[in-house]
Amino acid sequence: MTATEILYVLAVHWLADFVLQSDAMAKGKSTSYRWLTIHVATYAAVVSLLLAVLLPRSPWALLIFAVGTFAAHWLTDYVTSRINAELWRRGSTHWFFVSVGWDQVLHYAQLFFLLEWLRS
Repeated sequence: MTATEILYVLAVHWLADFVLQSDAMAKGKSTSYRWLTIHVATYAAVVSLLLAVLLPRSPWALLIFAVGTFAAHWLTDYVTSRINAELWRRGSTHWFFVSVGWDQVLHYAQLFFLLEWLRS
């Protein structure tokens, strides 16, 4: 991937995972399948559509990317949101942010892996 493509992925992920995640999604996803799914569906749709414009792929590749992104993000957030909620509840601020950071590493790895896999 080029530096520009990497920056696109970073920016689109930030927009979809942080800016467009409502307070209700952020608070509810650790205890509610509904809020988790709403967050991840919003995320996957935004990421897939924006990256389809910025990094064009075939329609099949876009579909695979959208489904793969949804599944990977849902599974990751299912686990990490529960861990993070418990760390926050305990007041373990340092480990909460360590965990949030690891969550982001996993999301970026998933995005880059899928994009590179679909390029081949």
